[in-house]
Amino acid sequence: MSTEHVEQQTVPAPDAARRDALLAALDVVQGGPEERFERITRIAREAFGVSGSFLNLAGSDLLFHKSQQSDSAIPGSTPLQDTFCGRTLQQDGPVVVPDARDDQRFSDLPGVNGDPNVRFYAGVPLRVGADATKVGTLCLIDSAPRTLSADDLALLEELGVWAERELATGLDDDRLRTVLSGLQPRTVDLPGWTIGGTSIPHGIVSGDFHEWRVAGDTVDVTVADVMGKGMAAGLLAAGMRGALLARSNEVPTTAVAALEEQVVPDLSAAEAFATLFHGRLDTTTGRLDFVDAGHGLVLHLHADGTETVLRSVDLPIGLHPVGIDRAVGELVLEPGDSLLLVSDGALELWDSTLASLSRLGALYRKSPDLGTFLAGVRGRAIEHDPGDDLTVVVVSRDA
Repeated sequence: MSTEHVEQQTVPAPDAARRDALLAALDVVQGGPEERFERITRIAREAFGVSGSFLNLAGSDLLFHKSQQSDSAIPGSTPLQDTFCGRTLQQDGPVVVPDARDDQRFSDLPGVNGDPNVRFYAGVPLRVGADATKVGTLCLIDSAPRTLSADDLALLEELGVWAERELATGLDDDRLRTVLSGLQPRTVDLPGWTIGGTSIPHGIVSGDFHEWRVAGDTVDVTVADVMGKGMAAGLLAAGMRGALLARSNEVPTTAVAALEEQVVPDLSAAEAFATLFHGRLDTTTGRLDFVDAGHGLVLHLHADGTETVLRSVDLPIGLHPVGIDRAVGELVLEPGDSLLLVSDGALELWDSTLASLSRLGALYRKSPDLGTFLAGVRGRAIEHDPGDDLTVVVVSRDA
């Protein structure tokens, strides 16, 4: 694959000033890792099998590593001129460097001649704002030379689009968000099972929705989170909810495929996407078959006191390539097990990372019943405003 011509030049001051202004408005540089970005870099590293994946934000003279998945962590910021991303920031499209040691544009970089000994690099620019200002990159690195196929490059660009849209949500803080209160499902008390949850809007219309439907010995359980906030996200979420409820008699893979066919045009028109977990529970055996579309926010609390986080390797609804089958997951809820399904607002109750899921799990374990737990979640949200729509669903099997 040919690589694009890259000029090693100082970024013009006006561009740097626009980037600084946008980064300040996005309010994402400061603070630690956030799971909404960690999911993207985690999927990127696993999908491409590289030694590292990064979501970087570029200031005037520093590159901030907002999210990174690598064996050797790189400090929070690096001089911009000493990075691949800094030197490729002016490119309109992706940049692929098969072997940096043989490329005079990059062979002098500290990261090539020392740790992490980069040979391969591929990056796509991240744009936000009305004038599509480039504020950073989503990139891959590896210690061995390699290249990308056309399909690989297309996937990296799709992940970049996901990253751009997550970044852009920071510009929507003044828009109203909440849930349509009449759509919240009621707690289900089946023999041997308890299913319930809560959704706490941040404004008037929410981009989250959750649902469960009982049919004989099976229960369909769904948690979804439409990108963004306010009325637009709420309308898209309502459309997705209706589309999924219309397919309540279908197995998860069929239901999600049909859902995508119906709602992707609307999501694309709105330049939005949605993460979704949709599963079907057999209450006689405890088996749950599910599809996880970029959600990855499910905590399995085992009866023996251990826990497992279910991570997604699929792209969200609206970014998943048409015609490509989704991964199918399955698990068994044994007696005494519980499943917590949340939207990413739940992570903001603590430190924005997956560690927050464990904190939520600990709160659940020490609660005497579901009502007490959900009251505790609402209390935590009052004390520690998540700044986002918040949904928590519990599926629990009696011991």
